[in-house]
Amino acid sequence: MKTKSGGRKQKDTESGASLVETAFFLALFAPLLMLGTFEMGGLVYASLEVSDAAHAAAAYAAQYYMANSGSALPTQSQVTAAAENDAPELLSMLKSGTQFTATIATGCGTGSATTGNSVPSCGSGTLPYVQVSAQATVTPMIQFLGFIKSPTLASQAQINLVE
Repeated sequence: MKTKSGGRKQKDTESGASLVETAFFLALFAPLLMLGTFEMGGLVYASLEVSDAAHAAAAYAAQYYMANSGSALPTQSQVTAAAENDAPELLSMLKSGTQFTATIATGCGTGSATTGNSVPSCGSGTLPYVQVSAQATVTPMIQFLGFIKSPTLASQAQINLVE
């Protein structure tokens, strides 16, 4: 507050202006920030679901291998079913016209994997492994004028096959 020459206080004409400006700013941008945070949270959740599904399918393949005394691996459809069973919420997030896929591959040691469910024959001291790749194209929760595209999320899990 300013004082006049007579000692009386005079009101400041700009008091509260910054409060009004802050209120306008928050009214305009807070909803956008909240929607963006909500959308990113949904995409992170979907990404975690794809990753968990790949790992669950690889674990299923390793257990199947052990249950069959190291002589067989599950089929492609069994691996896909194991991945889908681990992430049922993900299936509702898929973009229409797309599907969740999980593919199985096998290999030895640090070598590259070969697609398919054949049991690898590795040399002594080299561990065979099973690798599952999962992929899903999800629909964004908030579709605002087509600015947010449908991302394709992918993950891969690898587990050594030990009897």
